Amino acid sequence: MSCWIRLGIDPTTDETLIRNAYRARLPAHHPETDPEGFQALRQAYESAIRLARDDGPEDVEDTTPDTTPDSSLVRQVFIDFDGLLKDPARRFNADAWQAFVQSLDRLPLGELDDLRWGLFRKLRENGPFSASGAGLLARRMAWDRHLLELGFDHARDVEDYLARLDDPAPFDTTVMDTWSAPAQIESLWYARTLDFIFNQRPLHEFEYFARLHTCLPLPNDPGFIRRLLVQFTQAGIGGADLLQMCLEHWREAPDDVDGLYLLACQHTLLGQDDQALPHWVRLWREHRHPKAESQLLALCAKRQPDVLPLLIQGFDRLGDFSAWSADLGHVSQEYGSPSQRPETLARWMGAGRLPLQGLAQCFVDWRTGGDEWPLLALLLGHQDDARLQRLYRHAWALHRGDVALLRQVLDEPEPIDALEGLVLNGLQHQAEQHVRWLTRAPVPLAMERFVDGSGAPGPLPAALEKGEAHKICRVWLRRWRPYSRVGLERIAQAFKFNDPKADGDLSTLSLLLELSESDVLLPASGQGEAVWQWHAQTAFLLALLEQPERWLGMVDAPCLDRLAFDPAHPVSRVQPLLSRLKREHVDLSALFGWLQPSDPVHAALARRLLGVRQALGSPRLLGNDRLLECLRSDIHAFDDDLLGRMLLTAVLYHDPLFDAQQRRFLLDRITEVVNPQDWFDEFRHGLIKGEPPRPPLQALEDEGVASDAFYLALDTLKGLVRYGGAGVPRQKTLLRLQQAKDNPALGLGLRFAFSALLSRCECLLLAKGDSRPVPAGAFWRLGTRLGRGAFIGQVIGTLLVTPLAALFSGVALTGIAVSLLGLAFLVGAVLRRLHDIGRGIPTLLVLACLSPFFPFLPLILFAFPGDKLPNRYGVAPDSAGDDALAGGLQAALRQMGGQRHN
Repeated sequence: MSCWIRLGIDPTTDETLIRNAYRARLPAHHPETDPEGFQALRQAYESAIRLARDDGPEDVEDTTPDTTPDSSLVRQVFIDFDGLLKDPARRFNADAWQAFVQSLDRLPLGELDDLRWGLFRKLRENGPFSASGAGLLARRMAWDRHLLELGFDHARDVEDYLARLDDPAPFDTTVMDTWSAPAQIESLWYARTLDFIFNQRPLHEFEYFARLHTCLPLPNDPGFIRRLLVQFTQAGIGGADLLQMCLEHWREAPDDVDGLYLLACQHTLLGQDDQALPHWVRLWREHRHPKAESQLLALCAKRQPDVLPLLIQGFDRLGDFSAWSADLGHVSQEYGSPSQRPETLARWMGAGRLPLQGLAQCFVDWRTGGDEWPLLALLLGHQDDARLQRLYRHAWALHRGDVALLRQVLDEPEPIDALEGLVLNGLQHQAEQHVRWLTRAPVPLAMERFVDGSGAPGPLPAALEKGEAHKICRVWLRRWRPYSRVGLERIAQAFKFNDPKADGDLSTLSLLLELSESDVLLPASGQGEAVWQWHAQTAFLLALLEQPERWLGMVDAPCLDRLAFDPAHPVSRVQPLLSRLKREHVDLSALFGWLQPSDPVHAALARRLLGVRQALGSPRLLGNDRLLECLRSDIHAFDDDLLGRMLLTAVLYHDPLFDAQQRRFLLDRITEVVNPQDWFDEFRHGLIKGEPPRPPLQALEDEGVASDAFYLALDTLKGLVRYGGAGVPRQKTLLRLQQAKDNPALGLGLRFAFSALLSRCECLLLAKGDSRPVPAGAFWRLGTRLGRGAFIGQVIGTLLVTPLAALFSGVALTGIAVSLLGLAFLVGAVLRRLHDIGRGIPTLLVLACLSPFFPFLPLILFAFPGDKLPNRYGVAPDSAGDDALAGGLQAALRQMGGQRHN
């Protein structure tokens, strides 16, 4: 029966159609219930596949010579050969094939030649059989040397078939001698199919086919079983039996890399991560197995995700290099310099999609986005896992640390944890290469000579001014180290600190240069643990100066206590203020008010803190010079309150603190505001002269300006311009000024104007507040203050003593003189008492005019309390030398306002 009839399809070369037909009829011929039917179906399938691959169906005429002799001897040969091919016990037996080939030697040569193509056709039409035995027959019959007897197409088909005979069998077929024919056919087909799919198709197809349920014997061939183990493992198929085979092989050959790899894979496939980890670690440490990296990263992400970024960093290994050319422009200069492999960047991006936290997330954000400060805040802060924090510190040091800090990485002891040990091993490898580059490579050595402040100044070598060498120089500059002022100036001339097109951000160097201009330099880094403390303090300083508000919000409160601040380090100048800020739990505006502009570090920090919100929220009044800086830095913030801004600039314009250039800037700000209304020009000229008229009430309301507050500010300005120190308002007025400044409903410009007025008043009051209280008995010092108690005592005493003294004088003229002296003493006491409540000679004249009509009118001064603050006549009489403005005028006014409110 034709193979096509058996399969139930027409002759075709479509192997897929043949397989589908075979599978459709396979359930009807089970190997156990119908072995003959199964064997016939299997032979039909293999014949159809063979014919399809030979590009011709079976029904096509076979043109190989049919020269089969009709002798009994020849017929016996064919019978023997047919029996060999169909006998399950002999067709895979090499001795049986050898015996059959030897039997051919008994034939005459002529008959043997006539049998040549008949045997070939019989061999081709039957199977399966021993490939080695068929090869033995092929060599005996010399088919390959008689191809010229055939046509071209058929000669090529025969040649291809002979080539397939040379393909090795998937296993030792001699082990199937005792098997049934269906078992032989099915096992051989299964093994060949596995090999074909594994070698020719994607692994997922192999996995799908191998996982299909089947029941068939497998030969006891160690090589075949080993190959199946490799194929199944590479396809991601794990099993207890496969693992057992791996364990047995590993025990026999513990140093076999392939066996160790298979064992690690099987443990991983079965979910036995604890058992797999040491094998993957060994594969990486001893053999640098390419699969170990990805498996260890996957295990780390699953078991210890907080270590994953460190492991990625540890695997970022480049080849060791030390043979740099002396030529600074040579291509070898970039070899061995700190860099990052492309696959490492891809791993950072992949890790960024994981739900990491804390140090791990901040480290990934830094390596992918460049945001370094959150990581440093955690490195300087307290962490529950100090061991992990130290490893992240070492990973950070690879990018920022100089030689001394990198040597700490090399001296770190081996951790107990396997993954952490792998991390440290990678970090130490990189640190060793970095130290070698920093201490021996020509470019770093040239940069050290270039920034050395002790030598004669010289230009940057031409080879380092552009190209890859220039980028390498920027990499060298990113490491934190102390520089001299000369060195920083040389760097600034040769490199652009904030160039967005250049590799490597050097913005921190611009901060150091700014401080060096005021002779503030970083001290030497020291030795041992002091090296890390130096880097920690430098990080704190640079972060504080670059992003003060954000940085102070990231560091924890005990950070300042843990850092051993070196008095020689610039950050120690702001450490007391920062400790106070954290201790009192106030916002950053408080720090802004405490900074001293005379200190270079304070001034640099103040310039970065300077802003509208900080200026108004400062617990101390800012000097008018700093208010001017705030106005310059963000003048458009006042666009919604132009009248208030004009008033502010007028207050600053009339402050004698400013020089001609600053006053010119302020004058330009006053004159640039225009308004078509009639009153505006007169108002503007009045502001410039210091005698501004009050704008119409309706005009202010149209502009949305609070008229009462605006008029208060104008009156205060006029008093200060006209009378100077004598024009400082009374305490009651100062309270109103402070309340207006703190009123958020007023315009921004107007509130700043009140701040400038209060700042000017504070300066004038501090000039008086430096003096000690004048004794009450110094009656001749009429320009001083007299307290209420002393005033009452002096008045009562004068009224009692003067009449008696005049009466007992005995002479009328003397009595008159004594009375006049007593009256003068009372007038002086009243004047000094008026000074205590912020009044002066005008009030005294009013009292003098009314006293003839109301003799006891001056006694109303008994009821008025004196000013608690210094006024234009000096400090309060009862202050006992205490500094009433120790916390500033604003703090005192706010305290008094709160007391009054209560």
